[in-house]
Amino acid sequence: MAQAGVPPVSPSSSKRSRSKDSTQSTTNSSLNTPAAHTPFATPSASANSLVIPSSVPGTPASGEYTQDATPYPAFLKSSRDVHAKWARLDWTQLDRYRESAQALGAEQPNKWARCMGEDYASRNRYANVDPYQANRVRLDVPEGQFDYINASPIVLTLSKSGTALRYIATQGPKADSWSHIWRMIWKENASPAVIVMLTQTHEANREKCYPYYPQSPSSPDMHINEHDEFEDGLIHKLHLASFDTDEDARTQVREIDMTTEDGSDSKKIWHLLFAAWPDFSVPEGADRAAMLKLVDISRAKNSDNATNPRIVHCSAGIGRSGTFIALDWLLQELEEGSLDNTSEDPIMKVVEQLRDQRSGMVQSKTQFQIIYDVLRERWRERWITLHPREASRLGITSASACTSTPDNEPALKRQKSMRDGETHSELLQPDQIRDWPSPASSARASSNPPGARKELEAELMDANMRYEKGKT
Repeated sequence: MAQAGVPPVSPSSSKRSRSKDSTQSTTNSSLNTPAAHTPFATPSASANSLVIPSSVPGTPASGEYTQDATPYPAFLKSSRDVHAKWARLDWTQLDRYRESAQALGAEQPNKWARCMGEDYASRNRYANVDPYQANRVRLDVPEGQFDYINASPIVLTLSKSGTALRYIATQGPKADSWSHIWRMIWKENASPAVIVMLTQTHEANREKCYPYYPQSPSSPDMHINEHDEFEDGLIHKLHLASFDTDEDARTQVREIDMTTEDGSDSKKIWHLLFAAWPDFSVPEGADRAAMLKLVDISRAKNSDNATNPRIVHCSAGIGRSGTFIALDWLLQELEEGSLDNTSEDPIMKVVEQLRDQRSGMVQSKTQFQIIYDVLRERWRERWITLHPREASRLGITSASACTSTPDNEPALKRQKSMRDGETHSELLQPDQIRDWPSPASSARASSNPPGARKELEAELMDANMRYEKGKT
């Protein structure tokens, strides 16, 4: 498997406004992606830009959690610092784009250089979502053939046990290259492999992912690469061996047999489709509980996560995918007891490590915030289980009891809706960022986040206007 080639250090921004292909998704929680929704072919010549609102629903209105007697660690006591931490992630990402742009044409490639150029763009679903050149999965193709797929190997290590958790974060496959994800799985994964799909094929009447898997028992078979794209004879058959719906996880569970054309070799793949997570947003209520159940299911069905990476994708492979991977690692850290006496913020740490390996992971502040909410709830539940007498003496009850009244709702439930006409800002390409503020000005801005945000938005809007005028 391709190894992570970038040392885990720092984060990035999620300054992405919405694009043509990523308009506000529906909140429809239906698990169905019926054959009637067979996607149109995504244009391969020019990918759309992935864009998100500069402010999205889900930001805590009060900036504070409801206080109780639970002895939370410092990083979970208040949600007020989350905004400043998110701003730092934004600035770090912008600095990386600038550094990469300034290094264009240099003899030594910059470690944050992304996969850019027409050949890469034709395989991207979004023009501004691409992996680092130094940390990408390479397709197993004959010499001289283009080995690119928009996918990044992700490695996170558990603090106490030292166990490596491996993932591959990738975009939702496209109509003209959907066979590539199966070629990647054939090389990178042992049997059984696990695919976690966190998007519907269509949302808000836009294609988010081509239906690259057998969808129903009535049409159980698919052929992969039947036209032998790379002229190496690697042709496979997919057969839907079983199909079920896990009601608790609100997830379609497919057992798929992947077999070579001559039947000489095969692998089992578990395909887990969770469609209750709105694009750019977060699952709430029962959907959130279902999503956490999905985390457990994906882990249980994986043969050995230390060597067999779970494939995780949404549409772009950064927002929902990054949040899912972060939660999986953090919940295992919690179970091992690594968060009991920590002096650092493990949420900030894991997002930084994720963004070291794939740009833009955990895409919106709403997604960043839900990680704190979930971990706070799980930390509380674990503490009650470990200290039942003290919890009873202090009157501390489970999270489910605490969320029964409006005053005790988690931070994401106390939210302001996005106002009509909210300013949007687009994530620009490196060649548009050469004249942005220096790292020194970024440091100054970090000391005054509100002013820095206004300055940044003004620069983004100005840069966007110049960019739009220069389009052909």
